[in-house]
Amino acid sequence: MTHLILAPVRNLALQMRTILAAVDQSRHADRVIGRAAELASLLRTDLVVVTAMVPDPMKISLAEQWNQIARFHRELIFKHFPRDKIAIESNDAKGSVYKYDPVGIRIYLKILPGNPVDTICKCADELNSDLVIVGNRGLGGVGGLVLGSVSERIVHKCSRSVMVVKGETLDRPNLDTPARQSVRTG
Repeated sequence: MTHLILAPVRNLALQMRTILAAVDQSRHADRVIGRAAELASLLRTDLVVVTAMVPDPMKISLAEQWNQIARFHRELIFKHFPRDKIAIESNDAKGSVYKYDPVGIRIYLKILPGNPVDTICKCADELNSDLVIVGNRGLGGVGGLVLGSVSERIVHKCSRSVMVVKGETLDRPNLDTPARQSVRTG
Protein backbone atom coordinates (compact mmCIF):
# COMPACT_ATOMS: atom_id res chain seq x y z
CA MET A 1 0.00 0.00 0.00
CA THR A 2 2.84 2.42 0.84
CA HIS A 3 4.36 2.10 -2.62
CA LEU A 4 1.09 3.34 -4.15
CA ILE A 5 1.25 6.49 -2.03
CA LEU A 6 4.94 7.17 -2.63
CA ALA A 7 4.89 6.55 -6.38
CA PRO A 8 3.52 10.03 -7.21
CA VAL A 9 6.11 11.58 -4.87
CA ARG A 10 8.94 9.76 -6.64
CA ASN A 11 7.62 10.93 -10.02
CA LEU A 12 7.36 14.49 -8.72
CA ALA A 13 10.92 14.30 -7.39
CA LEU A 14 12.18 13.30 -10.82
CA GLN A 15 10.53 16.38 -12.30
CA MET A 16 11.46 18.98 -9.66
CA ARG A 17 14.94 20.44 -9.58
CA THR A 18 14.65 23.83 -7.88
CA ILE A 19 12.45 25.30 -5.17
CA LEU A 20 12.60 29.05 -4.60
CA ALA A 21 11.58 30.24 -1.13
CA ALA A 22 10.95 33.98 -0.98
CA VAL A 23 11.18 35.48 2.49
CA ASP A 24 11.23 38.87 4.10
CA GLN A 25 12.51 39.53 7.60
CA SER A 26 9.18 38.87 9.30
CA ARG A 27 8.42 36.09 11.76
CA HIS A 28 6.48 34.32 9.00
CA ALA A 29 9.71 33.58 7.14
CA ASP A 30 10.33 30.71 9.55
CA ARG A 31 7.19 28.90 8.35
CA VAL A 32 8.14 29.42 4.69
CA ILE A 33 11.66 28.04 5.17
CA GLY A 34 10.30 25.19 7.29
CA ARG A 35 7.99 24.08 4.49
CA ALA A 36 10.64 24.66 1.82
CA ALA A 37 13.21 22.62 3.80
CA GLU A 38 10.73 19.74 4.18
CA LEU A 39 9.96 19.68 0.46
CA ALA A 40 13.57 20.12 -0.67
CA SER A 41 14.72 17.27 1.59
CA LEU A 42 11.84 14.99 0.62
CA LEU A 43 12.13 15.66 -3.11
CA ARG A 44 15.92 16.08 -3.09
CA THR A 45 15.77 19.39 -4.93
CA ASP A 46 17.96 22.44 -4.65
CA LEU A 47 16.59 25.23 -2.49
CA VAL A 48 17.07 28.89 -3.29
CA VAL A 49 16.22 31.34 -0.49
CA VAL A 50 15.62 34.84 -1.84
CA THR A 51 14.96 38.16 -0.17
CA ALA A 52 14.17 41.21 -2.25
CA MET A 53 15.92 44.12 -0.60
CA VAL A 54 14.24 47.47 -0.92
CA PRO A 55 17.04 49.85 0.07
CA ASP A 56 16.12 52.36 2.77
CA PRO A 57 19.20 54.56 3.28
CA MET A 58 17.29 56.62 5.86
CA LYS A 59 17.39 53.71 8.33
CA ILE A 60 20.77 52.03 7.91
CA SER A 61 23.47 51.73 5.28
CA LEU A 62 22.97 49.37 2.36
CA ALA A 63 25.89 47.23 3.56
CA GLU A 64 24.38 46.90 7.04
CA GLN A 65 20.96 46.09 5.58
CA TRP A 66 22.55 43.40 3.36
CA ASN A 67 24.44 41.97 6.39
CA GLN A 68 21.23 41.83 8.45
CA ILE A 69 19.44 39.89 5.74
CA ALA A 70 22.41 37.53 5.27
CA ARG A 71 22.48 36.81 9.03
CA PHE A 72 18.73 36.22 8.98
CA HIS A 73 19.08 33.75 6.08
CA ARG A 74 21.79 31.81 7.92
CA GLU A 75 19.69 31.67 11.11
CA LEU A 76 16.74 30.27 9.16
CA ILE A 77 18.83 27.67 7.38
CA PHE A 78 20.59 26.49 10.52
CA LYS A 79 17.25 26.27 12.31
CA HIS A 80 15.78 23.94 9.69
CA PHE A 81 18.85 21.96 8.64
CA PRO A 82 21.25 20.35 11.15
CA ARG A 83 24.48 22.39 11.37
CA ASP A 84 26.68 19.30 11.37
CA LYS A 85 25.20 18.17 8.03
CA ILE A 86 25.72 21.49 6.19
CA ALA A 87 28.95 22.59 4.55
CA ILE A 88 29.54 25.97 2.97
CA GLU A 89 30.59 25.76 -0.67
CA SER A 90 30.95 29.45 -1.50
CA ASN A 91 30.27 32.87 -0.09
CA ASP A 92 30.58 36.00 -2.19
CA ALA A 93 28.72 39.15 -3.22
CA LYS A 94 26.23 37.06 -5.20
CA GLY A 95 25.23 35.07 -2.11
CA SER A 96 26.13 31.95 -0.20
CA VAL A 97 25.89 28.32 -1.26
CA TYR A 98 25.61 25.47 1.24
CA LYS A 99 25.50 21.73 0.65
CA TYR A 100 23.21 19.59 2.79
CA ASP A 101 25.05 16.27 2.74
CA PRO A 102 22.54 13.61 3.80
CA VAL A 103 20.45 14.18 0.68
CA GLY A 104 22.98 16.00 -1.51
CA ILE A 105 21.00 19.18 -2.08
CA ARG A 106 22.38 22.68 -2.42
CA ILE A 107 20.96 25.67 -0.57
CA TYR A 108 21.51 29.04 -2.21
CA LEU A 109 21.01 32.25 -0.24
CA LYS A 110 20.37 35.32 -2.40
CA ILE A 111 19.69 38.95 -1.64
CA LEU A 112 18.46 40.87 -4.65
CA PRO A 113 17.61 44.57 -4.90
CA GLY A 114 14.23 45.69 -6.13
CA ASN A 115 10.51 45.47 -5.80
CA PRO A 116 9.64 42.17 -4.07
CA VAL A 117 7.01 41.01 -6.58
CA ASP A 118 9.03 41.79 -9.70
CA THR A 119 12.31 40.56 -8.21
CA ILE A 120 10.90 37.23 -7.02
CA CYS A 121 9.07 36.53 -10.29
CA LYS A 122 12.14 37.44 -12.38
CA CYS A 123 14.43 35.30 -10.19
CA ALA A 124 12.03 32.33 -10.44
CA ASP A 125 12.07 32.59 -14.23
CA GLU A 126 15.85 33.00 -14.46
CA LEU A 127 16.40 29.95 -12.23
CA ASN A 128 13.70 27.96 -14.01
CA SER A 129 12.22 27.23 -10.57
CA ASP A 130 9.73 24.43 -10.37
CA LEU A 131 8.01 25.90 -7.33
CA VAL A 132 7.97 29.28 -5.61
CA ILE A 133 7.07 29.30 -1.93
CA VAL A 134 5.93 32.54 -0.32
CA GLY A 135 4.37 33.45 2.99
CA ASN A 136 1.12 35.18 3.71
CA ARG A 137 0.99 37.29 6.85
CA GLY A 138 -2.75 36.82 7.14
CA LEU A 139 -3.65 40.48 7.55
CA GLY A 140 -7.16 39.76 6.35
CA GLY A 141 -10.01 42.27 6.44
CA VAL A 142 -9.20 45.94 6.02
CA GLY A 143 -5.44 45.49 6.50
CA GLY A 144 -5.24 43.14 3.52
CA LEU A 145 -7.39 45.39 1.34
CA VAL A 146 -5.47 48.56 2.14
CA LEU A 147 -1.95 47.14 2.05
CA GLY A 148 -2.46 44.58 -0.66
CA SER A 149 -0.66 41.27 -0.55
CA VAL A 150 2.77 40.58 -1.99
CA SER A 151 1.97 36.86 -1.99
CA GLU A 152 -1.28 37.44 -3.87
CA ARG A 153 0.47 39.56 -6.49
CA ILE A 154 3.18 36.90 -6.89
CA VAL A 155 0.52 34.22 -7.41
CA HIS A 156 -1.02 36.30 -10.21
CA LYS A 157 2.18 37.57 -11.85
CA CYS A 158 4.59 34.63 -11.55
CA SER A 159 4.81 32.23 -14.48
CA ARG A 160 5.83 29.43 -12.07
CA SER A 161 3.75 27.36 -9.67
CA VAL A 162 3.38 29.16 -6.36
CA MET A 163 2.70 27.75 -2.90
CA VAL A 164 1.45 30.17 -0.26
CA VAL A 165 2.27 29.23 3.32
CA LYS A 166 -0.42 30.77 5.47
CA GLY A 167 0.51 32.79 8.51
CA GLU A 168 -1.67 33.44 11.50
CA THR A 169 -4.54 35.79 10.71
CA LEU A 170 -4.96 38.77 12.98
CA ASP A 171 -8.72 38.37 13.13
CA ARG A 172 -8.61 34.63 13.92
CA PRO A 173 -9.75 33.79 17.46
CA ASN A 174 -7.10 32.67 19.90
CA LEU A 175 -7.19 28.86 20.07
CA ASP A 176 -5.98 28.82 23.66
CA THR A 177 -8.95 30.61 25.19
CA PRO A 178 -10.53 28.82 28.19
CA ALA A 179 -13.65 27.94 26.17
CA ARG A 180 -11.50 26.34 23.46
CA GLN A 181 -9.41 24.45 26.01
CA SER A 182 -12.51 22.87 27.52
CA VAL A 183 -13.65 21.75 24.09
CA ARG A 184 -10.30 20.08 23.44
CA THR A 185 -10.09 18.31 26.77
CA GLY A 186 -13.76 17.62 27.34
